[in-house]
Amino acid sequence: MKKGKIMLSLFIASLVLSACNAKAGGEAFTFREVKNSKVEHIHGMGYINGGNDIAFATHDGLYKYGKDGWQEANGQKHDYMGFQATREGFFSSGHPEVGSDLKNPFGLIKSTNLGASIEQLAFYGEIDFHYLAAGYDSNMIYVYNETATDNMEIGLHYSADEGKTWRKVAMTGYHSNTISNLAAHPEKEPLLGIGSQDGLFISDNYGENFTLINDAKMVTSVTLNDSGGYYSNIDSNNVYLTSFLFGNKSEREIPLPLPQDQKLQPIIFIAVNPDNDKELVIMTNNIDIYVTRDEGLSWDILASDGELLD
Repeated sequence: MKKGKIMLSLFIASLVLSACNAKAGGEAFTFREVKNSKVEHIHGMGYINGGNDIAFATHDGLYKYGKDGWQEANGQKHDYMGFQATREGFFSSGHPEVGSDLKNPFGLIKSTNLGASIEQLAFYGEIDFHYLAAGYDSNMIYVYNETATDNMEIGLHYSADEGKTWRKVAMTGYHSNTISNLAAHPEKEPLLGIGSQDGLFISDNYGENFTLINDAKMVTSVTLNDSGGYYSNIDSNNVYLTSFLFGNKSEREIPLPLPQDQKLQPIIFIAVNPDNDKELVIMTNNIDIYVTRDEGLSWDILASDGELLD
């Protein structure tokens, strides 16, 4: 990883990219009955706007699952990348839908109304962030930039003011050449987790220094909660989901669903209900989606191989 520190000041006011009463083919933006139940790609999921519905960011806009089952947004069909749910809404990057006059890529954007409108925060038309994390309650933002631009070097950066200013951090102690994902603590701004093929790394000083917290390898996803978090890793035989506590070496394996006639695929996304730590949603590499409300004692399947289930 490239080392160093840089402060970038962005003197660009936030731009509202679409009005709050965004229309979709003449009708007001809303979530409706799913028309296309086969989803090919999902780039993030989480409990947006502090509710109990879980949102999924796809190549073709937002889907959500809740008490009314599956629904999809009727507009703003953007390809959301690096999607991060927060209590206020979500942060994301990505690309505009076909036919849009918005710039490509999005840079860093934010929505507070379930995706009806989006605000441009930074790097509009300049960067597509695949690795992005945001504190659920703090709105602390971390990004790993893969391609250097005039305004941001390659490497890990954070912003405490929603993209107005950025600091690059050294990542000392992070000795892997891979990243599965970034995971920000919901409230504590300096706490960041990164999964990798070499294990789970945690920083308590904004990413300046990292510590490998256990001997797990091939970590495919990690998420943090108030007291610790969950991570998934794989070996040649199995997929694992494990809970951990900060400052405590003890860990607990979470029972996983047993798919019929196949092995469970690697887990690439984990989401935790911010108001109920026992409610977890996992998504596998082939878009099998499961939810548990008792921390793994029982699971319901929401999607199989990308097909959304009733």
